[in-house]
Amino acid sequence: MRKGVIFDVDGVIVDVSQSYHYAIKYTAEHFLRREVPLEEVRRIKFSKAINNDWLATLEVVREYGGEADFEEIVRVFNEFYKKLRDRELLILDGSFFEKLKRQGYPLGIATGRPKEDMDYLFERFRLRDFFDCVVHEETIPQEELRKPHPFALHWCVENLNLDAFVYVGDSPADWHMLRDYRRLYSKPADYIHVGKHCVPEGVKVCQKEELLEELLKALQSL
Repeated sequence: MRKGVIFDVDGVIVDVSQSYHYAIKYTAEHFLRREVPLEEVRRIKFSKAINNDWLATLEVVREYGGEADFEEIVRVFNEFYKKLRDRELLILDGSFFEKLKRQGYPLGIATGRPKEDMDYLFERFRLRDFFDCVVHEETIPQEELRKPHPFALHWCVENLNLDAFVYVGDSPADWHMLRDYRRLYSKPADYIHVGKHCVPEGVKVCQKEELLEELLKALQSL
Protein backbone atom coordinates (compact mmCIF):
# COMPACT_ATOMS: atom_id res chain seq x y z
CA MET A 1 0.00 0.00 0.00
CA ARG A 2 1.39 3.39 -1.04
CA LYS A 3 0.93 5.90 1.80
CA GLY A 4 1.81 9.57 1.93
CA VAL A 5 1.39 12.88 3.73
CA ILE A 6 -0.35 15.99 2.41
CA PHE A 7 0.12 19.35 4.12
CA ASP A 8 -1.70 22.62 4.33
CA VAL A 9 0.78 25.53 4.17
CA ASP A 10 -0.36 28.54 6.18
CA GLY A 11 -0.22 27.82 9.89
CA VAL A 12 1.29 24.38 9.26
CA ILE A 13 4.50 24.81 7.28
CA VAL A 14 4.84 28.56 7.74
CA ASP A 15 3.69 31.02 10.41
CA VAL A 16 1.51 33.63 8.69
CA SER A 17 0.36 35.43 11.84
CA GLN A 18 2.51 38.43 10.93
CA SER A 19 1.73 38.41 7.19
CA TYR A 20 -1.63 37.16 5.91
CA HIS A 21 -3.46 38.00 9.13
CA TYR A 22 -2.20 41.57 9.04
CA ALA A 23 -2.96 41.83 5.32
CA ILE A 24 -6.59 40.97 6.11
CA LYS A 25 -6.62 43.55 8.91
CA TYR A 26 -5.04 46.36 6.89
CA THR A 27 -7.18 45.69 3.83
CA ALA A 28 -10.40 45.66 5.86
CA GLU A 29 -9.34 48.88 7.57
CA HIS A 30 -8.63 50.44 4.16
CA PHE A 31 -12.27 49.98 3.15
CA LEU A 32 -13.86 50.55 6.56
CA ARG A 33 -11.79 53.64 7.42
CA ARG A 34 -11.55 52.41 11.00
CA GLU A 35 -9.40 50.11 13.11
CA VAL A 36 -10.18 46.40 13.31
CA PRO A 37 -8.57 44.44 16.18
CA LEU A 38 -6.33 41.63 14.96
CA GLU A 39 -8.00 39.11 17.26
CA GLU A 40 -11.35 39.96 15.65
CA VAL A 41 -9.83 39.28 12.25
CA ARG A 42 -8.65 35.88 13.44
CA ARG A 43 -11.96 35.10 15.12
CA ILE A 44 -13.93 35.80 11.96
CA LYS A 45 -11.57 33.85 9.70
CA PHE A 46 -11.24 30.76 11.87
CA SER A 47 -14.68 30.53 13.48
CA LYS A 48 -16.35 30.75 10.06
CA ALA A 49 -13.87 28.31 8.51
CA ILE A 50 -13.00 30.70 5.67
CA ASN A 51 -10.09 29.23 3.75
CA ASN A 52 -9.56 32.07 1.25
CA ASP A 53 -8.07 35.21 2.84
CA TRP A 54 -9.63 37.50 0.22
CA LEU A 55 -13.03 36.13 1.21
CA ALA A 56 -12.06 36.42 4.87
CA THR A 57 -11.30 40.10 4.28
CA LEU A 58 -14.68 40.63 2.64
CA GLU A 59 -16.36 38.95 5.60
CA VAL A 60 -14.53 41.22 8.06
CA VAL A 61 -15.65 44.27 6.09
CA ARG A 62 -19.26 43.07 6.09
CA GLU A 63 -19.26 42.19 9.79
CA TYR A 64 -18.23 45.74 10.52
CA GLY A 65 -21.06 47.11 8.41
CA GLY A 66 -19.11 47.91 5.27
CA GLU A 67 -19.08 46.77 1.68
CA ALA A 68 -16.35 46.49 -0.95
CA ASP A 69 -15.83 45.25 -4.48
CA PHE A 70 -14.14 41.84 -4.39
CA GLU A 71 -11.67 42.64 -7.15
CA GLU A 72 -10.62 45.76 -5.26
CA ILE A 73 -10.16 43.69 -2.10
CA VAL A 74 -7.87 41.32 -4.01
CA ARG A 75 -5.83 44.20 -5.41
CA VAL A 76 -5.39 46.02 -2.09
CA PHE A 77 -4.80 42.81 -0.15
CA ASN A 78 -2.02 41.71 -2.53
CA GLU A 79 -0.30 45.06 -2.19
CA PHE A 80 -0.26 44.77 1.58
CA TYR A 81 0.77 41.11 1.57
CA LYS A 82 3.80 41.67 -0.66
CA LYS A 83 5.08 44.17 1.90
CA LEU A 84 4.49 41.72 4.75
CA ARG A 85 5.47 38.32 3.36
CA ASP A 86 9.09 38.46 4.49
CA ARG A 87 7.82 38.42 8.08
CA GLU A 88 6.86 34.78 7.62
CA LEU A 89 8.86 32.19 9.54
CA LEU A 90 9.07 28.45 9.01
CA ILE A 91 7.24 26.17 11.40
CA LEU A 92 8.44 23.00 9.64
CA ASP A 93 11.82 23.19 7.94
CA GLY A 94 13.62 21.10 5.36
CA SER A 95 15.05 18.69 7.92
CA PHE A 96 11.53 17.71 8.98
CA PHE A 97 10.47 16.87 5.42
CA GLU A 98 13.76 15.12 4.75
CA LYS A 99 13.09 12.73 7.63
CA LEU A 100 9.70 11.81 6.16
CA LYS A 101 11.17 11.36 2.69
CA ARG A 102 13.82 9.03 4.08
CA GLN A 103 11.00 6.84 5.37
CA GLY A 104 9.82 6.52 1.76
CA TYR A 105 6.66 8.60 2.03
CA PRO A 106 5.58 10.83 -0.89
CA LEU A 107 4.73 14.36 0.21
CA GLY A 108 2.14 16.74 -1.18
CA ILE A 109 0.53 20.11 -0.54
CA ALA A 110 -3.12 21.10 -0.78
CA THR A 111 -3.44 24.82 -0.14
CA GLY A 112 -5.49 27.85 -1.04
CA ARG A 113 -2.35 29.94 -1.57
CA PRO A 114 -2.06 31.61 -4.97
CA LYS A 115 0.70 30.19 -7.17
CA GLU A 116 2.82 33.36 -6.96
CA ASP A 117 2.82 33.27 -3.15
CA MET A 118 3.57 29.55 -3.18
CA ASP A 119 6.51 30.01 -5.56
CA TYR A 120 7.93 32.84 -3.46
CA LEU A 121 7.72 30.72 -0.31
CA PHE A 122 9.38 27.74 -1.98
CA GLU A 123 12.25 29.82 -3.31
CA ARG A 124 12.78 31.75 -0.11
CA PHE A 125 12.95 28.66 2.11
CA ARG A 126 14.22 26.16 -0.49
CA LEU A 127 11.36 23.70 0.02
CA ARG A 128 10.28 22.93 -3.54
CA ASP A 129 12.21 19.67 -3.95
CA PHE A 130 10.59 18.00 -0.95
CA PHE A 131 7.11 17.87 -2.51
CA ASP A 132 5.95 15.50 -5.22
CA CYS A 133 2.65 17.28 -5.88
CA VAL A 134 1.46 20.82 -5.07
CA VAL A 135 -2.18 21.87 -5.39
CA HIS A 136 -2.46 25.65 -5.07
CA GLU A 137 -5.24 28.15 -5.82
CA GLU A 138 -4.77 28.03 -9.59
CA THR A 139 -4.11 24.29 -10.02
CA ILE A 140 -7.78 23.41 -10.50
CA PRO A 141 -9.53 25.44 -13.24
CA GLN A 142 -13.00 25.24 -11.66
CA GLU A 143 -13.11 27.70 -8.76
CA GLU A 144 -15.89 25.79 -6.99
CA LEU A 145 -13.66 22.69 -6.77
CA ARG A 146 -10.69 24.42 -5.16
CA LYS A 147 -9.85 24.09 -1.48
CA PRO A 148 -11.76 23.71 0.81
CA HIS A 149 -13.72 21.50 -1.60
CA PRO A 150 -12.50 17.89 -1.12
CA PHE A 151 -11.78 17.61 -4.83
CA ALA A 152 -8.61 19.62 -4.20
CA LEU A 153 -7.45 16.92 -1.79
CA HIS A 154 -8.57 14.20 -4.20
CA TRP A 155 -6.53 15.83 -6.99
CA CYS A 156 -3.40 15.71 -4.83
CA VAL A 157 -4.02 12.13 -3.68
CA GLU A 158 -4.46 10.86 -7.23
CA ASN A 159 -1.45 12.72 -8.58
CA LEU A 160 0.65 11.22 -5.80
CA ASN A 161 -0.82 7.80 -6.65
CA LEU A 162 -1.61 7.16 -2.98
CA ASP A 163 -3.69 4.34 -1.54
CA ALA A 164 -3.96 6.06 1.85
CA PHE A 165 -2.78 9.33 3.38
CA VAL A 166 -2.63 11.71 6.33
CA TYR A 167 -3.59 15.37 5.94
CA VAL A 168 -2.03 17.95 8.26
CA GLY A 169 -4.08 21.12 8.79
CA ASP A 170 -4.63 23.94 11.25
CA SER A 171 -8.20 25.15 10.79
CA PRO A 172 -11.83 23.99 10.75
CA ALA A 173 -11.75 24.42 6.95
CA ASP A 174 -8.95 21.82 6.76
CA TRP A 175 -10.85 19.40 8.95
CA HIS A 176 -14.08 19.89 6.98
CA MET A 177 -12.22 19.20 3.72
CA LEU A 178 -10.82 15.93 5.09
CA ARG A 179 -14.19 14.93 6.57
CA ASP A 180 -15.94 15.61 3.24
CA TYR A 181 -13.22 13.70 1.40
CA ARG A 182 -14.04 10.63 3.48
CA ARG A 183 -17.70 10.96 2.49
CA LEU A 184 -17.00 11.23 -1.23
CA TYR A 185 -13.97 9.01 -1.75
CA SER A 186 -13.05 5.55 -0.58
CA LYS A 187 -9.32 5.77 0.19
CA PRO A 188 -8.35 5.65 3.90
CA ALA A 189 -7.47 9.09 5.25
CA ASP A 190 -6.47 10.46 8.64
CA TYR A 191 -6.22 14.03 9.94
CA ILE A 192 -3.72 15.70 12.27
CA HIS A 193 -4.44 19.19 13.58
CA VAL A 194 -1.68 21.63 14.49
CA GLY A 195 -2.05 25.13 15.86
CA LYS A 196 -4.41 26.59 18.41
CA HIS A 197 -7.06 28.44 16.41
CA CYS A 198 -10.61 27.02 16.62
CA VAL A 199 -9.76 23.36 17.08
CA PRO A 200 -12.60 21.20 15.69
CA GLU A 201 -14.54 19.32 18.34
CA GLY A 202 -13.19 15.85 19.00
CA VAL A 203 -9.93 16.49 17.12
CA LYS A 204 -6.65 16.17 18.98
CA VAL A 205 -4.11 18.97 18.66
CA CYS A 206 -0.55 17.93 17.88
CA GLN A 207 2.39 20.12 18.89
CA LYS A 208 5.22 20.72 16.44
CA GLU A 209 7.63 18.67 18.58
CA GLU A 210 5.30 15.66 18.44
CA LEU A 211 4.29 15.92 14.79
CA LEU A 212 6.83 13.59 13.21
CA GLU A 213 6.14 10.82 15.72
CA GLU A 214 2.35 11.25 15.41
CA LEU A 215 2.56 11.23 11.62
CA LEU A 216 4.52 7.99 11.58
CA LYS A 217 2.02 6.38 13.95
CA ALA A 218 -0.92 7.53 11.84
CA LEU A 219 0.69 6.28 8.63
CA GLN A 220 1.41 2.90 10.13
CA SER A 221 -2.18 2.52 11.33
CA LEU A 222 -3.76 3.28 7.94
